[in-house]
Amino acid sequence: MYFYFLKCNRLDARKRGQVFAQELLQNRTWPTPAARFSGYSCAVGTVGEKPFLAAGGQASLEDDSEPVNIDTRFDLASITKLFTGVVAALLAADKQLDLSAPIGSWMDVSAELSNLTSVELLTHTSGLADVWQELPTREQTIKSLRSLVPDSDQRGSLLYSCSGYTLFSVGLEAKFGKRFDQIVSELLLEPIGLTQTGFLPRDNTSNIAVSCEPGEGLPAGVVHDPRARHMDGVSGNAGLFGTANDLFRFFAEVATGDLGVVSNQARRHLFTPIVSGDWDQAIGFRFNDHQRLGDNKNFFSHTGFTGTLAMVHPGSQRIAVMLTNRLVCGTTREQMSDSYLEFANCEELAV
Repeated sequence: MYFYFLKCNRLDARKRGQVFAQELLQNRTWPTPAARFSGYSCAVGTVGEKPFLAAGGQASLEDDSEPVNIDTRFDLASITKLFTGVVAALLAADKQLDLSAPIGSWMDVSAELSNLTSVELLTHTSGLADVWQELPTREQTIKSLRSLVPDSDQRGSLLYSCSGYTLFSVGLEAKFGKRFDQIVSELLLEPIGLTQTGFLPRDNTSNIAVSCEPGEGLPAGVVHDPRARHMDGVSGNAGLFGTANDLFRFFAEVATGDLGVVSNQARRHLFTPIVSGDWDQAIGFRFNDHQRLGDNKNFFSHTGFTGTLAMVHPGSQRIAVMLTNRLVCGTTREQMSDSYLEFANCEELAV
């Protein structure tokens, strides 16, 4: 009887957490007074169990906008970096790439960049600047990336920068003779069965949430990130669109390897923090991100500029995904932070 009582309490706590997560997002959805976004989608649960899925709002602020449902794709923004990190971990585990080797040994870059390693690019410790002047074409962007000069004083310290991830994906394109979207599709999307995730989503569906700021006028399905946009929508730092359910399935494989796609060796790269700063940084994932996750900082996680959050706990195999389009409401990152914190600390996720 005692264990039955505990089980019921756990189930009740999960149910309360699920209701809390949905109500939280619904109460922040336009046109409520506390609106932070026009639409949302989320997935919360434990690997091996059917996740709790919810969606609400509409794809934009337009009066005739379509309602958001669980199949609506959102601009994932920097959650793309987690896919890039997993690609790197798979290649390293398969001995196709030495992440600790100088990138000049396998990538055409300037002499100043050649001694950097892939680990440094993927943990934001390369000394590459966190801002740069965006260039209008893919060719110009790639040329500029290959000639960047890292800051030797900054090298080794955590400085969040998109350039390392973009440069890494450009190097993979040259190494394998394929565009990065094809690499991601072949290594991750197809074997895991992520049919609702990918770059350039307008080729496959019109069920996409608008992700741009007021006045930008970007059509749904055009990536908001200027770097990815100038890379023709395909970059290692941003560009993926997807659904919360697909992301749950992706992180389930990353956490367990049940489908045989992500090996234990690859997983060690992803869940081993290497450097500390405002958070602890592994390849792809952040850990100990108290600012965004609060009491659940023991999850590995990442956020995206458009208002997205993904978090996974390898031990308990709990996963939570929150997708929104905060930019359409002009919501700042600071204004969005309370939504991240409250969602990350819903009762369902306590470990």
